[in-house]
Amino acid sequence: MFKIKHAINLLMISIITCMSLVTWAANVDPTRPFGQSSAVVNKGLVSNQLVLQSIIHGDDIHTAVINSKIVKPGERIGQYRLVAINDDSVVLRSEDERLQLYVFKESIIK
Repeated sequence: MFKIKHAINLLMISIITCMSLVTWAANVDPTRPFGQSSAVVNKGLVSNQLVLQSIIHGDDIHTAVINSKIVKPGERIGQYRLVAINDDSVVLRSEDERLQLYVFKESIIK
């Protein structure tokens, strides 16, 4: 009887540990520079805040990931239209505003 209870306790601990690891892994950005905190996880995003998470350049492929949405030049995200994708930033325009978002802005040394 003791062995069965012990085995059940070990199984429950293993399940809880695995669930915690899966939750942690889902919140880790594998592309972030070493030693930098992820803007998405640690900044406590406001629902109307735009965060540039990634830029993808390739042969005739220029895309950006903003708030977990893949966007190409000319496409819209919220009230903004993506007008340019640079090496470390993107430019967005609305009717009355121009925004430039940077990947890991806190890691840029001025």
